[in-house]
Amino acid sequence: MNIVTSSLYRGSEWIMRFAWVQLLWLGFSLLGIILLGFFPSTIAMFTVIRKWVMGQSDIPILKTFWNTFKDEWVKSNLFGVLLTLIGLLIYVDLTLVNHSTDSFMQWSKYPMLLLVITFSLILLYAFPSYVHYNVNLLHVLKNSLFIMLVSPVYNMVMILGLVVIFLIANLLPPLLVFFGGSAIAFVIMWSCYKSFLSIDRKKAKLKNLSNEP
Repeated sequence: MNIVTSSLYRGSEWIMRFAWVQLLWLGFSLLGIILLGFFPSTIAMFTVIRKWVMGQSDIPILKTFWNTFKDEWVKSNLFGVLLTLIGLLIYVDLTLVNHSTDSFMQWSKYPMLLLVITFSLILLYAFPSYVHYNVNLLHVLKNSLFIMLVSPVYNMVMILGLVVIFLIANLLPPLLVFFGGSAIAFVIMWSCYKSFLSIDRKKAKLKNLSNEP
């Protein structure tokens, strides 16, 4: 009975944590008038969840969230502008290709679709890479591309996790309001963190091999 009670308590505690982070994410996004608050708020959410994934479950959530929000406000918004510009450029090119009657332009639709898929996967790795690696914004994108390319298994795990969330949200839409953002961020961060660890192990193994006489 104690085990059941303890499990229920821990479960309810995690539910409250996810709901609290979701509330902070929504609130601080609105506080920044959506556009200027969305990216700092999202970075703050991923920072909190990264610590959870790393086993630091007892961190002060509000303090961690707020400190990250204000410290990363400028850099995260620049990051958001960069991602938005790239996304708009791809969207404009894809729109031009779709509306063109030129045969060459029509054939270029397929490379463009591949580019859309690649950029979408890079976006999934972009925020975890931002909070995990202390590098400049261009290196965040380079890291995201590299990690995405060498992590096909975790790409699938991440996508399957997101599909499950959206299926559940489709059945119970209110859950998306209370846990949608934080649950999605957890699935993405967990998958990405496992990818980071896998790459680090491979790098360490290669380093050890290179140091052998």
